Amino acid sequence: MAGILSKGTKVDLFLRKSRNFYDLENIFHICELNLIEKLKLSGKELNRMIYEVYIFKNNEFLKNRFATILKGEVFHDLPSKRRDFYFICLNKNKIFNKYTPFLKELLLYILTHELVHLVRFIRYESNFYSQNKWKEEKVVHTLTKKVLNDFKFLPYMNRIFYYFDEIYS
Repeated sequence: MAGILSKGTKVDLFLRKSRNFYDLENIFHICELNLIEKLKLSGKELNRMIYEVYIFKNNEFLKNRFATILKGEVFHDLPSKRRDFYFICLNKNKIFNKYTPFLKELLLYILTHELVHLVRFIRYESNFYSQNKWKEEKVVHTLTKKVLNDFKFLPYMNRIFYYFDEIYS
């Protein structure tokens, strides 16, 4: 896994080079706050939700996906000290395309979608190693739309919902 991550850029380093730095940084912050509020995350759940976001360019394991999640584990002799941590890997070429007029809405949807996956993992509602990934994607898409329902006022949000409805139908 270290080989894969060494080819990626941590999202904060990537965003600092962007001309929309503050807008994009706010999207990350909004995703987290909205998720905490809508899914009623407890303090204990927030402590278990350990993740970092990386941007990848032309990476084989992402192929045509917008994003994927990798899981790591911190082992310890004491079971109470063991922790799972996650890496959300964003596909730079699919998301941060300079011709994408709806970058903010797309990024808002993708990040929320991936964070909903994480919440389901830490709540044991879904298994990271599940064999039925497509069913899980459909469930997460439905939850993502509910979490983002208050953001329909954004100019391209309905178009983003429609696009992903087509994929997950």
